[in-house]
Amino acid sequence: MSLSLLCPGRRDAVSLLGALAAFVCHSSNAFADTTPIEADASSAQQLAPVVVQAEKRPAAEQKTPIAMSVYGSGFLDNVGVSDIKSLATQAPDLNYAQVQTVVPVLTIRGISSRDTTEIGDPSVVVVTDGSSNNRPYALSETLYDLDHISVLRGPQGTLYGRNAVGGIVDIETAKPTTSPEGSVSADIGNYATRNFEAMLNVPVNDVLQFRVAAMSRRHNGYLNNAPQADGDDEDARSGRLSVAIKPNAQLRVLLTAQQTEVKGVGPVSLDIPYLYDANGNLTHGMPPFPADPRTFTYATPQSLSIEDTVFRGTVTYDLPGVELSYIGSYDNLTYRHAADSSPSPDAPVSYRQNEFPKTQTHELRANSLGDGRLSWQAGLSYFQEVSSLNSANESPFQGGVYLPTLAFDYGIRTTSTAAYGQTSFRVTDRIKLTAGLRLTHDEKTRDGEYYFANSDQPPFTYTHVPQNDSGSWSKPTVHFAAEYTPTSAVMNYIRYDTGFKSGGFSSLGPYAPETLKGLEIGTKSLWNSQRVQINASVFDYDYTGQQIAQLVPFADGRVGTNIVNAGRTRIYGADTDIRALIDPIGILNISVAWLHARFTDFLVDDGSGRNAQLAGNAPPQSPALTIGIELEHTWAMETGKIIGRLNAKYQSGQHFTIFNYGDDYQRPYMTADLSATYLPAGKNVELMAYVRNVTNHRVFTAAEGYTFDNAYRYAFTPPRTLGVKATYYW
Repeated sequence: MSLSLLCPGRRDAVSLLGALAAFVCHSSNAFADTTPIEADASSAQQLAPVVVQAEKRPAAEQKTPIAMSVYGSGFLDNVGVSDIKSLATQAPDLNYAQVQTVVPVLTIRGISSRDTTEIGDPSVVVVTDGSSNNRPYALSETLYDLDHISVLRGPQGTLYGRNAVGGIVDIETAKPTTSPEGSVSADIGNYATRNFEAMLNVPVNDVLQFRVAAMSRRHNGYLNNAPQADGDDEDARSGRLSVAIKPNAQLRVLLTAQQTEVKGVGPVSLDIPYLYDANGNLTHGMPPFPADPRTFTYATPQSLSIEDTVFRGTVTYDLPGVELSYIGSYDNLTYRHAADSSPSPDAPVSYRQNEFPKTQTHELRANSLGDGRLSWQAGLSYFQEVSSLNSANESPFQGGVYLPTLAFDYGIRTTSTAAYGQTSFRVTDRIKLTAGLRLTHDEKTRDGEYYFANSDQPPFTYTHVPQNDSGSWSKPTVHFAAEYTPTSAVMNYIRYDTGFKSGGFSSLGPYAPETLKGLEIGTKSLWNSQRVQINASVFDYDYTGQQIAQLVPFADGRVGTNIVNAGRTRIYGADTDIRALIDPIGILNISVAWLHARFTDFLVDDGSGRNAQLAGNAPPQSPALTIGIELEHTWAMETGKIIGRLNAKYQSGQHFTIFNYGDDYQRPYMTADLSATYLPAGKNVELMAYVRNVTNHRVFTAAEGYTFDNAYRYAFTPPRTLGVKATYYW
């Protein structure tokens, strides 16, 4: 990786990096006239400290040398974050897409994985209570009764391991406590929204505590797809039981069981048939949309069915100066999805996807205790995913019977083992150095076949193509960091990290791993008696071997998925987060992110069998500018108080595919949410009214040419929604 930024075309990044580097190096002088006041614990008007697990041990966010955003349970409830998609509408550092309409893909700082095949891995990992999952189909419906969510930007490969190339979404559920409490809430809104949640925390004694939480979420489809059932609906239920056991001061046990069920139609797409010019070439401008883009029909019924059972466990034991812990999980997922894949209404085709992954994770970890000059942690981890896949393109023939014309029948196994260690040494009271190393070994196998019909009409005979593939990959990832804390209210840092995602294989052959080398310089500070928090960072990434999924023509005329390593990508940028208590306005949060992401060597198939060099194009969902604003104001009254909130997010233009065509372009947009919460004095009640997506802006979650359907494909975030929510707690 070349970390020298002194070359033409990078002056903006040079200026930003240089300015912050000078700031870090000379911070003791910079604060001579405007030193932030030390935090005053006796003050009643301060920003509350936030404790995170970003480095796998509890630490204050402001003392953690990672660029991140943290969203507490109060914020998540008040802005209606119930799934990953709604989180992305609020989080300036997170983008969400639905590849092939339904598979969720997350992007941080321009880094994501568009390979959503059974072999593919994400580039942004979602971790829940310390355990990750490769197939995030059900994650959209499990964001309830949470403690907080942290979005960690940049590679986190040393502590979190495989696939943490772009960053981490770290979800911490609420844990059992020693205080009895409970709550129930009902949310009623347009589109027949009816959402209910309940939580009960029962401490039997100081040794044993239980926490039960459950939710039901339903709304009608946001689209009008008559005569078929309306899509973009929701019909989900989930329940979680957590048990905390502390038989003595040294031993702590946490056990969690969760069951989730999702039904309904699920996400659907607007497919606009391909347009061709006078020479028969496919055009790539934005096609004409119907007058109402949310009103369209599709040829075959669509449906979604997810059943997910999860068990998680943590056991922690304290020895003199050392904490030993085990974190494990087991996830049994059943995923069924029927999607319309018709090239035209006269040629109906349904793609029926069935996957049954079973995932287990295990980690043994030891870490030092206390506040000595030397701190350390080390661990061993094991990941295994065993899955079967039975999916097919099926067409309705005489009598309405659906018969497969192209089918896939696979058994897949992925295992990953790793050992890691990280140590920090406080050279002085102001300077701390950290180094970490992880060794990862991944293995993948796939056995089975795909087969296709030899004619267009039954009775069918099939050509069977065996698929017996295997591969293994090993890679060390490293972490180096230096921190400088001139005062207790300021922490400056510089860090260098590498990321790794293992390779795999498609029907057209194997592909190699992808790697990332990243440099980040940042600062975190508190000012004005802990009433103002300013965090900022600049970064520079060298991204190599990015895995790209493409639909390409096979030799026999069919279309299939090919995965290629498409050269190198250069990414650099800067972001800042400001949080302030401002009298008499209230709480103001401003997040600004500037990103420059470009392919520097990107040779891929253009979809017609010809190679195209895409150097200079931007990766999918890498807007140059993102701005987030949150404003909260409280009106005090004799009868209680009203809390008003405004949340807005602006993003500049961005593309959804590597080709940067006009048909995959999302124009600049801004969305905003408004809410008002009434808390009557002396009552354990909250009443909230809200309007989300006030601007009713049409924002894509998918925009791509889809060769299977011979169509431009688009999916959307929710339209304007409004409702009221009542919560009773004790």
